[in-house]
Amino acid sequence: MKWQASDMQTFMSDKQYIDTVIIPLVPVEWSETMVNTVREGGYIQTMAMAIEKELKGRIVESPPFTYLKQESLEERMKRIQMWKDEIKSSGVKYVIFMTSDVDWKQKESELGELLWMPAVPLEHMDSRHRADFLEENMGSILKTITDHWTQGTQQ
Repeated sequence: MKWQASDMQTFMSDKQYIDTVIIPLVPVEWSETMVNTVREGGYIQTMAMAIEKELKGRIVESPPFTYLKQESLEERMKRIQMWKDEIKSSGVKYVIFMTSDVDWKQKESELGELLWMPAVPLEHMDSRHRADFLEENMGSILKTITDHWTQGTQQ
């Protein structure tokens, strides 16, 4: 489900079936390395949309959590914990963070579920190759998510 009114109406009425929120972690910076930073965020947002499409009815794709690259990890963690607490208080069982920013790997144990993927320059692929690439990579991501669900039901 996407972050839009019609999907959120469905979420509110079918909460018992929709137990997962995916949050893309998207960096922002305005320096000489901004192209790579934009690539990281764009790739993650594209993957989040593809996951939402594949698992529609079970997950909600959150708006991206944006942060300045120069913002300390501690400050980011304070803000992201507020997001996580708010989401969990609504009854959502699983919060999964997605990023291409390697800095987040330092906080993986604190975040809980973190899907880290290296950014791929999708802008250099034509639409057919991009779709094929995304489909090929979707299998391992979906397995990770479903494994997380399985582990959660065993706890």
